[in-house]
Amino acid sequence: MSGLISIVSMIAGTAGIFFGFFYMAEQPHLALRIVTLSTVGIVGVLSFVRHVVFYKSDMKRLGWETDKPDWMFEVGFANLAFGFMGILSTVCNWPKHALILVLSGYAFYLLQAGLLHGYRYFTDPVKSPSRLWRSCVATLLYVVMMGYFVAVSI
Repeated sequence: MSGLISIVSMIAGTAGIFFGFFYMAEQPHLALRIVTLSTVGIVGVLSFVRHVVFYKSDMKRLGWETDKPDWMFEVGFANLAFGFMGILSTVCNWPKHALILVLSGYAFYLLQAGLLHGYRYFTDPVKSPSRLWRSCVATLLYVVMMGYFVAVSI
């Protein structure tokens, strides 16, 4: 189930980035709202569900199985906090700088996650292509796109 939720969150984030680019030239604030809602709000909430509700299958998917999944819950709650702020900031139509702060905060959080997955890929004796491509490369590309919207919105 966590794999399906991961795919749905990738689709939601990718669609948000696509529509962000679509509206960027004509309606930059709308583009920023769409990107914040999708890449932070929706993805953050879905990541919470994946890490907390379906933590066993998510640990297995990530190759980080343990008897003490507290860290999964902590990661899930961090995602929920960002997701809540992403939804709240767009639904309440907060000003541009608030959206930039929410978007850049989550991008920085995901940058660290992507780097950690990359480190784990290169230092583990067993190389998982999924960890490299989905958890590291795709996450880092996602961060770059989020960072682009932060940079052009400042």
